[in-house]
Amino acid sequence: MFSVNDLLYDNEVVSENFQKVQLGLIRLICLNVSINTKNVLQLSRIRSSVSIGGLTMPTKNKLYLSSEKLVSTQNISPYCRVVFNQNGILFSDHDCDYCNRLVNQIVSNSYSTFYLKQKLDFTSHDYQLLNTEEVKWYQLHSKSIDFDGVDAIFAYILNITDKKIAELEIRRLSRIRSLMLEVTNSIMKNDEIEVFYSLILRNALAAIEKSSLGSIFIRRDKHFQCVSCIGFHESVMDFQLPVQHSFLYRATDGAMDRITHLKDIQPSDLNYPIKIDTGEFVNIKSSLSAPIIISGEVYGMINIDSLQANAFDDSDVKSMEFLRDNIEIAITNHMLFQEKSHLAKYDRLTGLYNRHFFEDQYEFIKEKAQRYNETFNLVMFDVDELKKINDLYGHFIGDQVIRKIALEMQTSSRKSDIIARFGGDEIIAILFASDADELHKKFTNLQNKLIENPIDFFDERIHCSFSFGIASFPQEGQEFEDLLKIADARMYINKANRNI
Repeated sequence: MFSVNDLLYDNEVVSENFQKVQLGLIRLICLNVSINTKNVLQLSRIRSSVSIGGLTMPTKNKLYLSSEKLVSTQNISPYCRVVFNQNGILFSDHDCDYCNRLVNQIVSNSYSTFYLKQKLDFTSHDYQLLNTEEVKWYQLHSKSIDFDGVDAIFAYILNITDKKIAELEIRRLSRIRSLMLEVTNSIMKNDEIEVFYSLILRNALAAIEKSSLGSIFIRRDKHFQCVSCIGFHESVMDFQLPVQHSFLYRATDGAMDRITHLKDIQPSDLNYPIKIDTGEFVNIKSSLSAPIIISGEVYGMINIDSLQANAFDDSDVKSMEFLRDNIEIAITNHMLFQEKSHLAKYDRLTGLYNRHFFEDQYEFIKEKAQRYNETFNLVMFDVDELKKINDLYGHFIGDQVIRKIALEMQTSSRKSDIIARFGGDEIIAILFASDADELHKKFTNLQNKLIENPIDFFDERIHCSFSFGIASFPQEGQEFEDLLKIADARMYINKANRNI
């Protein structure tokens, strides 16, 4: 049984600071000493300063410990307890090589800085033991003390390796999730798939810290085509890699169904120097390569590379697995979003704009034309005798007729023109930089061209033709409905004049 005065000297009166003494008793439990609180406490002052490395530093109130007391409690302490100063270890009650190495690591780095951090209370710091084959983390609880008349640090050391690895894993996953969330949120912002690929690659490299280079390849039949790269020279974008020459193909015996981790890639005929963005030619030494599987097929692959051998570890492979899964989901969602966006603007059968998009665009075009005093023509088309064709030959042939007419209109128009499928057999267009007479001549010639090039269906020759009507903005109206009525009426006149 030890009394508090065996372990603690303070310069304050206990009766005035009973709560502080209680907290001190709780902290001393870490020493595994049974303390009799009924003993009369003998209190006195110890030295108020200490000299370390030529510097005089205040010590405030310090804990007093003797080697005798530590040795007597050595067998009941579950922790490694160490006393040390700038000269090295003064006491260690567990023969723990890792703990002793950790203390020596602290002493060799900057003992003075470490000593200054010690306050009245115990301080707690986490340290990674350096220069070891396996990762080791320790938590060091320490305080400045008087040890047999020598200024030193008392510490007890806990192995927190498992806890730290778990914390780092949670932090790693949280970071990757955050990076992938940015990719997910960008799906609706990036219409261009190339921009989307670049964001995926940039965030993948950020998630795997030891990476130097990265690339995304999309499969084009028997080749992989680079669609995004970081760290490589821009000429890589023109590079077509035969599928069978890829690390992914060779490491999986052609299956390309799992992530490959190449730790130390040796130069060979298939691992030749490649140009990086500095202009140098280098050999990739380590690589993580993951297939991108979309709808059960190899859509492409993402490669994270390093110029150092053995750059990646198991945690990086886990990161790559998480990235690969999220990239596949993100690309699939991007493709679905693009498809829905396309369907929101385009007609599935003809590839022309749809009616909803056309009517929305008209308002923008009208406002611009009014602001800049511009003109344009609205043209209404109607496929001739489509109902009769559907009844005689079926809707499949009717669809072919619509497609053929739509294609002719697209190829004969300017990029600035807007052409849309308005209804079942109706097509509508806004055409710029031409007057009504020129357009009338143009579409009359197109009518004749289509009639001269019918669709062959078994022994039948199915003629494609259309009727049209033109209304001019702003001479004949400015509102959509007004121009549509005029163009529609003239279309039926054109149809009647051709005896259809």
